[in-house]
Amino acid sequence: MTTVASAVPVPLTSLLPGTTCTLHATQVDRGCGDLLRALGLTDRCSLRLCKVGEPCIVQVRTTRIGLSRPVADAILVLPHGAAAR
Repeated sequence: MTTVASAVPVPLTSLLPGTTCTLHATQVDRGCGDLLRALGLTDRCSLRLCKVGEPCIVQVRTTRIGLSRPVADAILVLPHGAAAR
């Protein structure tokens, strides 16, 4: 089964838990962006939203990462299928 990603980027925090998506862009300062890339949030990587809140938890490959709500709000993704709240 092939999943089609949305063509419109949305904030990570607008998705429902369990949604898979593709990283589109981050709107954070350079230092935070470098840290996110070091944690595995690289251009066009696939991730799954595990929990929305404080912290927001995402899974990248086999690793779960806790993000502050402001950082999660600044991550734009392309959802796979219809999964926005």
